[in-house]
Amino acid sequence: MSDYLEPSGGGRFPPGFRQEVLGCLRQWLAMRASVSLVGLPGAGKSNLLQYIYQNPESLTGQQTVVLVTLDLNHLVDGQPTTLYRLVLRACYHVRSRFPQDVADLVAQLYESHKATTDLFLAQTAVYDLLAAVAQQRGLVVLILDQFDRFCRRAEPELTLCLRALRDGFKDTTLYIVGMRQAPLRMAEPELLGELLQLLDTHVCWVGAMSWADSFAFVKQEVGRVAQAVTEAEAAHLFSFTGGYPSLLKAACAWLVRQPERPSVETWFDALRLQPTIKNRLGEIWRALTQEEQWLLAELSGGAQPDPASISPEAMTQMVQRGLCQHADHGCQVRGDLLADYVQTAVQHGLGRIWRDSKSGVLYQGTQRVVGLRPLEEALLTFLVQNPYKPHTKTALIQAVWPEGTHIVGVTDDSLYQVVRGVRQKIEPKTAESPVYLVTKRGVDEGGYQFFPEGSSES
Repeated sequence: MSDYLEPSGGGRFPPGFRQEVLGCLRQWLAMRASVSLVGLPGAGKSNLLQYIYQNPESLTGQQTVVLVTLDLNHLVDGQPTTLYRLVLRACYHVRSRFPQDVADLVAQLYESHKATTDLFLAQTAVYDLLAAVAQQRGLVVLILDQFDRFCRRAEPELTLCLRALRDGFKDTTLYIVGMRQAPLRMAEPELLGELLQLLDTHVCWVGAMSWADSFAFVKQEVGRVAQAVTEAEAAHLFSFTGGYPSLLKAACAWLVRQPERPSVETWFDALRLQPTIKNRLGEIWRALTQEEQWLLAELSGGAQPDPASISPEAMTQMVQRGLCQHADHGCQVRGDLLADYVQTAVQHGLGRIWRDSKSGVLYQGTQRVVGLRPLEEALLTFLVQNPYKPHTKTALIQAVWPEGTHIVGVTDDSLYQVVRGVRQKIEPKTAESPVYLVTKRGVDEGGYQFFPEGSSES
């Protein structure tokens, strides 16, 4: 076997690539659990999904496990019939991975139903296929990348179809879904419908690459143009980028463009000014919650956040996402370029909104939320105590207005004025739309939803 594995798309991956993530995936699949593969923009999530699809032996040595990529971008009309036909076509393209009798059935079902518009027939064809796999005690793992983007535009009946498909064949069908946010941290987790309970328990994080993967990646990138790199030079790039794939790739592209390789002492100042580097950093930043932005701002300034001001899992997830790393005295931002970007190029985030249980004081990060009028404070207190759930306008009025108030006389505009006052105190000025107190549209009556850590802006 060659030193590198070659999947489609021209990318190359060294032996042992992303072993920490693959180990997590193997563990969950061994438990017959569907998995959310979560990574920020540029973390290499799509490349990893492509890698395991092209090299299934990296995930499982069992011949009875078949990995199938289901590209939901091809779901052109959003109809359940098209979804089932898409499953058939995806299985048809990898039919050689199935046992021969199942492969023959896949070909037969696909040819017979690829043009059907009958939902029952398309669904039955997929069910017949999975029933045949079940008889062989096999397992079909459907890989669905950019799944959160799909859920934002899909009708609820499509997520119901996917949940029903798995529930009907629990020991035969699993999902690996690629997402930018963990299911419960999505701006609208309810878009996952019945799949939320299926995907929010088993999460694998894709963050920065290890030194070994990064060194192999740098050698590969500069080798494409017949250049070489020393281990010391690669170590500098690793320190600058933290091993974050999109930053490391952009740094390598800059390096190979230099007519004469400059002294490594000048590399950082040159890289921090590169438009591609700044764009990649901006993509990462916009995909973070306000709490994550605030945490990075605190760490880059040399401070360790008060544990009371952050959610219990916040720092752990920051490490898992490749944004920071453990150091001798707490945590620090991972990568000199990201630390510099946070300090010099971006207005700092505002942090998680929380309430001190003893004093009842409301805080944003470590700063007290000030200037709240009585109704505004009552609304924010209620929302902090009841986060994430959509609240109707009527429910908020009943919860916030003082007892004895004639609720019927409180108008929607009165509620909106209170909401507006709260937003003026807590929302970041750089947010084009609210990220803490979000308006819920497309539901009966309408209302609001509160995210104490702030959702991402992208």
